[in-house]
Amino acid sequence: MDLTPDQAAIAVERNDCPKCEVPAGSPCRTRGGKTATKYHTPRFVLVPALREHLDILIPADRGPGRPWKQGPAPVALPAQRDAKQIRIGYAR
Repeated sequence: MDLTPDQAAIAVERNDCPKCEVPAGSPCRTRGGKTATKYHTPRFVLVPALREHLDILIPADRGPGRPWKQGPAPVALPAQRDAKQIRIGYAR
């Protein structure tokens, strides 16, 4: 699955970053408190479509190199119901 840079950024930002600990909805940041130029690897590996990539650049509209600001929280995705329901067991 090929994603545009904006789609990849949105997919990555749906997860908290385990490295810099930014909340979901925000780009990664550096130790100096500025917006990083690339997302941290442990974060974009959480997105199955991006696991094979070596790095994911942060889009220019997120302000890489500028002081980091928290972005808005992402909208929750509705649960997908592709699979048919199965019965696990029953009680008497």
